[in-house]
Amino acid sequence: MPPPSDKGESDNPKQATRTPAEVRDHVGSHMEKAMGESFPQVEIRFRGVSIAVDVVVKDSNDANIELPTLFNAIKTSYHELRSTKNVVKKQILKNVSGTLKPGTMTLVLGQPGSGKSALMKLLSGRFPKDKNISVEGEVTYNGTPAAELQKRLAHLVSY
Repeated sequence: MPPPSDKGESDNPKQATRTPAEVRDHVGSHMEKAMGESFPQVEIRFRGVSIAVDVVVKDSNDANIELPTLFNAIKTSYHELRSTKNVVKKQILKNVSGTLKPGTMTLVLGQPGSGKSALMKLLSGRFPKDKNISVEGEVTYNGTPAAELQKRLAHLVSY
């Protein structure tokens, strides 16, 4: 094969007409040869995934700005002890299902605040686990439940 020209282009006309899939396969095969092992092929399936968060809502009366006196501090503390917290359940994702095939790129589109990042973090094992967050549904990687692969997900899935 002749060396590439100074412009970084190849003189081989076949290389100039490769599709993106052919380029990806070509680069992938060379990387696998260099590493001595093949890339893991993972199919991700998620069914009925819902994420909800319990959020504390402040009352409009709580926004009073008062001088920081001893009396006002005691009064505020007393009101906080007597008042109940208004907790609202915020639905981030509701009954989302899908399949991500191995070796493909998937574009996730949606409005700001629609849960795109939450879904990607959940699928990659990076979603925070907290007492005020409830996650429902099933996520599998090549048929294996996510709970069994939690420690290895960073090696298998990225976004």
